[in-house]
Amino acid sequence: MHTNITKGKAKSKHRDGRVTEHERYFLHYNNPATGKRVVRRFKRLKDAEAARNEIIKNADVLKRNNMGIPTLGEAVEYWLRNKKNVISEGTYKQYVQLSRDWIIGPAIKGTANERRRYAMNNIRPPADKLVPMLGKTVKIDSIRTAQLRTWSLRVQELSTPYVARCARKALSSIFRMIEEDYDLRLARMPSRVGQTYRRKRRELLSEKQVRLVLEEAQRDKDWGVYYAFAFLTGTRPSEMLGLLWKDIDLDNGVVSIIRAQQQDGSLKPFTKTDAGMRDIPINSFLLGMLKDWKNRCPRLNGKLHRVFPAQGQFKGIGGPPKKSSDGGLSLHNYRNRVWYPMLKRLGLPQIAPYAARHMAISFLQAQGVEVGQVAKIAGHSSPQITLQYYTHAVSDNKGLMDKLNSAYGLNMSEDSETGVHSC
Repeated sequence: MHTNITKGKAKSKHRDGRVTEHERYFLHYNNPATGKRVVRRFKRLKDAEAARNEIIKNADVLKRNNMGIPTLGEAVEYWLRNKKNVISEGTYKQYVQLSRDWIIGPAIKGTANERRRYAMNNIRPPADKLVPMLGKTVKIDSIRTAQLRTWSLRVQELSTPYVARCARKALSSIFRMIEEDYDLRLARMPSRVGQTYRRKRRELLSEKQVRLVLEEAQRDKDWGVYYAFAFLTGTRPSEMLGLLWKDIDLDNGVVSIIRAQQQDGSLKPFTKTDAGMRDIPINSFLLGMLKDWKNRCPRLNGKLHRVFPAQGQFKGIGGPPKKSSDGGLSLHNYRNRVWYPMLKRLGLPQIAPYAARHMAISFLQAQGVEVGQVAKIAGHSSPQITLQYYTHAVSDNKGLMDKLNSAYGLNMSEDSETGVHSC
């Protein structure tokens, strides 16, 4: 096969408008599997030569395998197959639905309930109800950004800006995986498509209301630690409910987050992200509650197992909570049998359990804890995520612009009778 290495300049543009030139080495070759011309860029000559030698060595194998260029349908199947064992069952089902209804298509014109009814009953809708999407048989390298923009606007018109955003993210993930595994260069996702999806502001409790919850937790010997833990660690509900006693070091005051619980109460040996595998320090208030709870916590076959197991009988409708095979409490029952009854007893807004995570992370930042430390406790891969999605939740802008007074050297005084400010 023919390859060659050339030397040239690569330009990069900075935010301030400056343009910098860098010396780079370019490796040119024909992909043995697809026959397409490929150009790769390297900082050092020896890296380009090493890559060239590797390509020449594996050329015959690639020709024999000849994966070719997949269709969009094949790419979606390949992506889903690789995702299945590394994400939760619920997320996998969402990906399947997004791929089937909004990427490959055809999509069904109508309300969400109409689409759900057709899907559940396995009935093909009338032709006038079907709207084509990108299609199953189209070659993935023939899809252009202009087509993706038109497709995204069509999805948004039939559903919502949120669904269109989720579909674009899923398709972008598919494209990036195919690029990496098939050595292809595919179209970029379009930017600024249609209406912008804005996340609703999450309803939260005030600091005073959180104190009421923690005081109630001290009185509630059966379930108090179940909701105090959420406010005092900032863990995700799935991480909290998946905790085992062997994950908690009471002597050193540390909780190790190494797994999560699925919706049915079963455990999975990984967290939402790689950064989610972390250690969280326990404050003295929670440490005392956990030590007390360890002595009373229900056992599995006579041994400590789950930190937050399903337990006891509930008064009222519905009976006891459903348990997993090892006694785990499902998130559904945690919400409806523990969390919401507590809020109702205290006369507080019916916030979701996840809101406790928002408050813990946001209050830490508001107290001046360095954002990098907060990100580690939250299990975020980047402090930028912490700043973007969490710390705004409890920010108070009152008096913020008054800080300009001291910055500009203004000494503002107010006349007590007239209420007029003067310098």
